[in-house]
Amino acid sequence: MQYFDTLTNEMVEFVPREPGKVSIYACGPTVYDVPHLGHARTALTYDVIARFLRWRGFEVTMVANITDIDDKIIQRAAAEDTTETAIAETYTKAYIDQMDRLNIQHPEHRPHATEYVDEMLDVIQQLIDRDHAYVIDGQGVYFDVASFEDGYGKLVHRSAEDLREGAGQRVEVDERKNDPLDFALWKAAKPGEPTWPSPWGDGRPGWHIECVAMALDILGDGFDLHGGGTDLAFPHHENERSESEAAGHPFARGWIHSAMLNIGGEKMSKSLNNFKTLGDVLDMWDPRALRLAMLQTHYRKVMELGDEAMEGATAALDRLDAFKRRTSVLDLDADAPLRHAEVAAFTQAMEHDFGAPAAVATIFELIRAGHTAVDNDDLVAASEIAATIDELTGVLGLITGAATGGDDDAEIDDFVAQRQAARDAKDFAESDRIRDVLAARGIEVEDTANGPIWRRV
Repeated sequence: MQYFDTLTNEMVEFVPREPGKVSIYACGPTVYDVPHLGHARTALTYDVIARFLRWRGFEVTMVANITDIDDKIIQRAAAEDTTETAIAETYTKAYIDQMDRLNIQHPEHRPHATEYVDEMLDVIQQLIDRDHAYVIDGQGVYFDVASFEDGYGKLVHRSAEDLREGAGQRVEVDERKNDPLDFALWKAAKPGEPTWPSPWGDGRPGWHIECVAMALDILGDGFDLHGGGTDLAFPHHENERSESEAAGHPFARGWIHSAMLNIGGEKMSKSLNNFKTLGDVLDMWDPRALRLAMLQTHYRKVMELGDEAMEGATAALDRLDAFKRRTSVLDLDADAPLRHAEVAAFTQAMEHDFGAPAAVATIFELIRAGHTAVDNDDLVAASEIAATIDELTGVLGLITGAATGGDDDAEIDDFVAQRQAARDAKDFAESDRIRDVLAARGIEVEDTANGPIWRRV
């Protein structure tokens, strides 16, 4: 099993810290607003990685944090005349609710930054004791990049000096800092902001130290994988890595970053008026179609998402559901074995840098073979193919056949049965009338050699 490691900038063999166990830290959201499509793609990437590793027999511990104290949370609370806690709780719930709609599994741990302030203070003190941090009175505590000069920049494959030259465009320039690249570990208290006590005065943590404290406390030194979107590689992940290693703690053994998402050929941005909230998209399209669309682009490739991509994913999902409907009326063997060749092809695709697009292609090749088996009345092959499709779609978190499932299912079943009885009696006027009634309720009926099957459209 291999994956592309951001730190080494090459494909590497996946060798976990402990045989049979995998520890993953995936950066979660800062909860000051509703989640957008970028959040969905990042979360989906690590959800699929964790699902696949579990399927391959690993015991996976996934940590996905919540940043619940941040400048943007403070600003929103002030604008809405409420508390930072209320803002964080509102948008944490919104985030989790939307992830549930996308069928993202809950992580084993979802720590909140405000729960780990004591652990952050411990790491900061270790950095001060090792001469990798310094205090600015009235300002806070800063990481001293020059003290870690040889190590800083490795994640983005640039020297500290190279990064320093362009620091003025990326970071706040403060003459009290030793170096433009130095960043806050602890921010001194400001009037009206949430604060915690510390040896360096009341204040609140800097962003980067939060993930270090949570990752090390829950997963320990040298955990297996750290991930997030490519926009987090610098400065966030570079700063995390530097803090941890400068404090004497080996950080992540491997780094995985998912690429950005474009809308209409442009990077998603509020200023370009192409900003898409996840909730809006899930209201417009079947959440399963969005999941499938994202799976069809490799996680390291920039994804183009628009109506065309969603229409294509919806059509593909219909093919998946159509096969499920067609086989649902057959007397298939529930204990049929999986097809070895297709499982092997799927596994090979996923073991090469978690190649979901090739894995999805294997599933759709199975669907074509499945229809041929049904056409030929080969129930043995159809049973094996149906069982294999169920298995592999489950690994990717794709729910098949979910187009049905409503409070009126029994009533619709009765209508379909009445229509079939009318057809058997050659009362085609009545069967057409019932079909129209069903169509008005958004129900499409498909007549097959094994009887009618229906779906919601």
